[in-house]
Amino acid sequence: MWRRPVPEHPTSDRAARVDETAVLREAVDRLRAEAEGLRRAMRTRGVIEQAKGMLTERLGCTPDEAFGHLVRLSQDTNRRLADIAAGLVGLAVPIEDTAGDQEVPPRAVEQTRPAPHPPTPAPPGSAPLTPVPGLAARYHLAASALASADTPEELARLLHEVAMAPLGVVAVVLGLLEPDGALVLVGSHGVESRRISQWQRIPPEVGVPLVTAAHGGGLVWEFDPDDVGGRPPETGRIVPGRIACAVPLRRGDRIIGAMSLGWGGPADRARAATRYLDALAGLVAAHLLRVTAADSTEPGLVVPGGEYWFRDVLDAMFEPVLVLSSVREGVSAGAITDLRVGYANARAAAGPTVGRRLSELFPGLVATGAFAGILDAVATGVRYEGWAEDFTGAGSAVIFSVRAVPFLDGVLLTWRPRNGAAERAARLGEVQRLAGVGSFQWTAGSRGVELSDEALRLLGLDSGRTSPVTSAEALACVSPPDRAAVRLFAGRLLGGRRSAALDFDVGPADSSARTVRITAETVVDPGTGRLRAVRGVLQDVTEWHRTEQVMAGMRARLAEQRRRAAAEHRTTRTLQTALMAAPSEPEPSRSGLDHAARYLPAADRPRVGGDWYDLAELPDDRVLLAVGDVSGHGLTAAVGMSELRHALRGLCYTGEGPAGMLGRLNAMLCHQGSHRIASVLCGLFDPAARALTWSAAGHLPPAVMRDGAAALTEGPTGSVLGALPETRFRDTVLPLGPGDTVLLWTDGLLNRRGGTGRPDHLLRAAEECAASDLADCLDHIATRLGGPNPADDSCLLAVRLRPGR
Repeated sequence: MWRRPVPEHPTSDRAARVDETAVLREAVDRLRAEAEGLRRAMRTRGVIEQAKGMLTERLGCTPDEAFGHLVRLSQDTNRRLADIAAGLVGLAVPIEDTAGDQEVPPRAVEQTRPAPHPPTPAPPGSAPLTPVPGLAARYHLAASALASADTPEELARLLHEVAMAPLGVVAVVLGLLEPDGALVLVGSHGVESRRISQWQRIPPEVGVPLVTAAHGGGLVWEFDPDDVGGRPPETGRIVPGRIACAVPLRRGDRIIGAMSLGWGGPADRARAATRYLDALAGLVAAHLLRVTAADSTEPGLVVPGGEYWFRDVLDAMFEPVLVLSSVREGVSAGAITDLRVGYANARAAAGPTVGRRLSELFPGLVATGAFAGILDAVATGVRYEGWAEDFTGAGSAVIFSVRAVPFLDGVLLTWRPRNGAAERAARLGEVQRLAGVGSFQWTAGSRGVELSDEALRLLGLDSGRTSPVTSAEALACVSPPDRAAVRLFAGRLLGGRRSAALDFDVGPADSSARTVRITAETVVDPGTGRLRAVRGVLQDVTEWHRTEQVMAGMRARLAEQRRRAAAEHRTTRTLQTALMAAPSEPEPSRSGLDHAARYLPAADRPRVGGDWYDLAELPDDRVLLAVGDVSGHGLTAAVGMSELRHALRGLCYTGEGPAGMLGRLNAMLCHQGSHRIASVLCGLFDPAARALTWSAAGHLPPAVMRDGAAALTEGPTGSVLGALPETRFRDTVLPLGPGDTVLLWTDGLLNRRGGTGRPDHLLRAAEECAASDLADCLDHIATRLGGPNPADDSCLLAVRLRPGR
């Protein structure tokens, strides 16, 4: 009989599923433990195999017997088998773990930079170091463990746990150098992730010990301030602990990075292991390059230069290209002395070049002087462009253009012959750009005009255009008012004219338009005489055109100014001539005086000055003698001279003496506020007393010729009129005898360029003509003094008492 199955209880199903999950979890945990055990066994297998090999050789037994011997030693001493094996290998291959020097001497490496800070020595006064036992065994145990690492993080953990923790190290950080000198943290253990994130990429200028060790090549210690002779961190510490030590990681002769260790214990124990740290750094460097896939069997480039796509780009170039990295040598490994080839494309050189120095590859480049410029480009980061005579062996007559562009820790170097067509075209383009000149050519039957880059720019078109410009496009660039002239210009050339030139504006018809001058000539077929082409140049003459317009305006304004000045001069000269007309001769029976006067205008200047003279007979038989000079030139000075001269004549009729008249003239000028000053010599001759009473305002006294000798009259000269209202003037009486001559003059007669202004020459000239007629005497004096003053007007006035008076 068939029975329907009874379903199980849901609770029982859930319990079964829970049991299955637990079984699976246990299986996974067991497999994980077995895998971890296998990894641990692999970490120590290397050192155990080394120990077995040593025992097999020395005891003459089989490998299995040697392994059994190791097992018995482990059981008898109650120590791990790996520790027993590491101890045996350490005895055979010891590491020098004595105190020795505090740091490893820096070596000359090629890919380091100058250390921002020198390595810090041990604190002074420290106690003698005690060797750390068992370092040789620990080194071989670490070498076996590090070989099993697959990532930088795992490498840092194994380095800490296996090699460093027994020494008191609490943290480990690993860093790789980048091509530009920066340090990138790639692995750590015992350091907070936030701390690693903050210091993920350290520029070369930051002076932390990790960077200092990577660039300087030696161990760098950092002690807490409470230690004897310690110093505080300068820019921050990456690893925790009381003591930090940065160790450079070397791979052969190349520093690839650095590791930083933090100690929690005393400094002496840390410093006693420096030899151990240096040996361990070599292991770490090799495995770090392995796990980061950056190791190479030959000198080469670092990413991105070593990427295959980058090499393909270089190989596709027509010109030779070398990728060069810096070679730094010297005490501090800081001076750039050479460059090493990281990669060379197919055009660069024949034969193997990678890894060779530039000075070795092209020794002729050093002799040309371009080598120093290339090194300077690396140091300064500024590209170098120069030339060098042949350094490749192509031929002695070849000159190369050399260019070095900063790239990573070196440069990209390329060169090409300077006498190529591209070089000549580039030079021609530069010349056209600097001169503002472009070329063009139209060929019969072509679709348009071919223009150079500069010609395109002058017309406002795209300078990178390669297609011809049609006539419609070219005409559209011309300002509308000039398009008809351009059409006529083109028609004349096409109609048979050999050459022509035209100025026209480009752009809108306003002040922003550019003026361009076109000069063209035709090319005809010698056989048929038909037009083959039209070629010429376009030149930017905007500045010249604007300057010409400004100059034309200036010339027009100057001509107008000259016309006005000439008219003013004629008016002033007419007025002065009328004012300076020779005075009427006094009656001989009344005054007994002979007189003569000369007015000498400036020889080189068209402007009229303010010099004047006057002679007049008064109702009381006295005679007025006066000369003066009003400041300024031109019509204003002439008007001022007229006012002063007529005012003086009016004052003569008041009965005032010369001093009184000068006082009133001074008050008049000061009161008018005309800002004019004047010098005046005024005298009144009394025929009855045969005496000349005179007074001066800023003027030289008169001269007297008597018995063939000439001399100045003594007396006060006073100050000029119009300067000080309170000035007082004094009269001086000069007795005269028959035949005595009195001379009065203005300063323009004596104040000449190169002269002294003293009247000595005038007095000697007067003595030479003492017996002559007064008019002839004045002409003689003017001639001896050089004639009219080139720069100033002057006056001469002379009176002579007739004999028998």
